[in-house]
Amino acid sequence: MSPSSTEPRSALPLQLNGQALATHCATLAELLAEHGYDTTRAMACAVNQQFVPRDRWAEKKLQADDHIEVVCPVVGG
Repeated sequence: MSPSSTEPRSALPLQLNGQALATHCATLAELLAEHGYDTTRAMACAVNQQFVPRDRWAEKKLQADDHIEVVCPVVGG
């Protein structure tokens, strides 16, 4: 018997910038939005130490135990 589309999806255990969390987000773009990142600003993302280009964030599927790093540049000296 296949799972129904109305059944809740299990929360994925992940790490975001070194912090453990569980999420129902399916993609990197959803995760960034859920955590309040302003994706119109300069930033870079990596999943499991692999850079993900900005134009692929919406299609980058998240998997259990992924390690996501978000880096934002800092201006100044």
